[in-house]
Amino acid sequence: MDIKKYLLFENYVLTSRLSLDEVKKRLKDNIGPGKRAKFSTTSKTQDKPYEGEIHGDTFEISRVIDGKNSFLPLIKGHISTHLGRTEIKIKARPVKFVLIFMSFWLGVVGIVCLCILTVGLSHIRDILQHGFSPMILIPFGMFAFGSLILVLGFKNESTGS
Repeated sequence: MDIKKYLLFENYVLTSRLSLDEVKKRLKDNIGPGKRAKFSTTSKTQDKPYEGEIHGDTFEISRVIDGKNSFLPLIKGHISTHLGRTEIKIKARPVKFVLIFMSFWLGVVGIVCLCILTVGLSHIRDILQHGFSPMILIPFGMFAFGSLILVLGFKNESTGS
């Protein structure tokens, strides 16, 4: 099992025979200025596929989409030359707000799940004799749902599927 396909961070290096200046020019040609308001309801207003900023040899961009997707990766990159080729080092990850919110969600729900398991195991005889309420499975469903939307939402956007 390849654990990397479930991680919320992606790092890779692209190499090109183009010059450093040509790579920067092509990046600038595909990146629109600034960032739209995160909570605006307007659809995309520019014809470039990415928005963000380029500063020297580094850039920070995200894909321009119609609608909203909290799991849209933030792409940070650094352009350099190495052995006569241009390298673009890329790091993609969810935005900090999503990481903080989902860490809180999964942390709280995870603690509730652990408490349910602990109490359930300490009262296993009573549960086997009298049965259990399916309602206690709700936190486990919430944990699974939160994990799935986080991983699948990010991976769907980061792989371009």
